[in-house]
Amino acid sequence: MVVEMQFVMEFTTTVIATIAMAAAGGFKEMKRESMVEYDLGHNMYWLTVMGNIISWQVCFMGTAGMVFLTTSLTGGVCMTALLALNVIGGVLVYGDNFSGPKAVSTVICAWGFCSYVYGLYVNRGKGGIDEKNRAKEMTQILIDEH
Repeated sequence: MVVEMQFVMEFTTTVIATIAMAAAGGFKEMKRESMVEYDLGHNMYWLTVMGNIISWQVCFMGTAGMVFLTTSLTGGVCMTALLALNVIGGVLVYGDNFSGPKAVSTVICAWGFCSYVYGLYVNRGKGGIDEKNRAKEMTQILIDEH
């Protein structure tokens, strides 16, 4: 049910954004960009755009599935780690400028992710994770029975 709701929201957002972009003339600008500014040609431009659309949809569906199967905190932490990887990937693959704001955001994302992983490590040593999982499993069993 959660994944279906996420799919409907993503589909609706995509349709609304497509209609708004068509109304504002955004596709004309994309067509011009694909023919004039993109180095690899018209077809590769549209393949790149479609690849980005599909990969982001899969990413968001995966995040929704992760939140459904674990907790929203885990989903948020993984999205934070993904954000840092996107910045680093943009710098390495596309040669983006790694300016101050990008550096600060990447360091903060990495710090948050490492803090979360370290917290899991400390709690596992104390046995805190097992107790939390038992309580979560019991809650899920009670919900499933009703």
